Amino acid sequence: MGNEVKNLVDQLSEPKADTENVSRHAAIMQATNIHTGTLTLYCNKDGNISLKTPDNAPAPEQLYSVPGNSVLFAINGQAYSIQLYRLDGEYLTRAEQVIVDAENPLFIDGSKTLYDSNPEGNGHPAFIGSINLPDRTADISVFAPHSLRKIGWFPHDDSAARCLVSLELLDAAQDPGACKVAQELIYHYHPAVAWRAFQMINRTDRQAALSCVPLLRNLQDSRLNYLLDQCEAA
Repeated sequence: MGNEVKNLVDQLSEPKADTENVSRHAAIMQATNIHTGTLTLYCNKDGNISLKTPDNAPAPEQLYSVPGNSVLFAINGQAYSIQLYRLDGEYLTRAEQVIVDAENPLFIDGSKTLYDSNPEGNGHPAFIGSINLPDRTADISVFAPHSLRKIGWFPHDDSAARCLVSLELLDAAQDPGACKVAQELIYHYHPAVAWRAFQMINRTDRQAALSCVPLLRNLQDSRLNYLLDQCEAA
């Protein structure tokens, strides 16, 4: 996300920037989920309808949870395979592989199950349709496909996402007031926002950042605590 925000800032700062092209780029970013490789066709306050086109992509480098409920369905009667995983805290457990076709859509409870639409590591030959009713209070968890261990998270909360984008914009623009904003957002309830603010403060005043460590540990997030442990040990 940081790279995309920086690219937009660079374009906007050009005297002859094509504002229509920049707006189009921003709209594509909004409709495209780079983590799951999906395009949102329709969206309202309750959920969205998304589409994945056929590809020959290699096995994913990470696996992402989808908080909320989803229904996967076939398009034009084209069947495809889905590998399911059970969510067990900080780890995944490999479950069954199922076929989605015109007669058999697949319901997924995202609080219990993660799915991979590229189980063989050579892409998928069919369009994959999905109806998603997201749970905005839950984070998108990131897992390593080999160890099946949780290695990160992304906010599914609109407020947290806006704060993260704001921090990225200030950082990309090298705004002199960025650290002051970070000092305010260090108190944010979401671990991802607090961690990004911590990183920005740490770059300019390490002692001030370290003094915030107890505050961040109060969030009781295992991934955040791991990152803080690494930072303190450096």
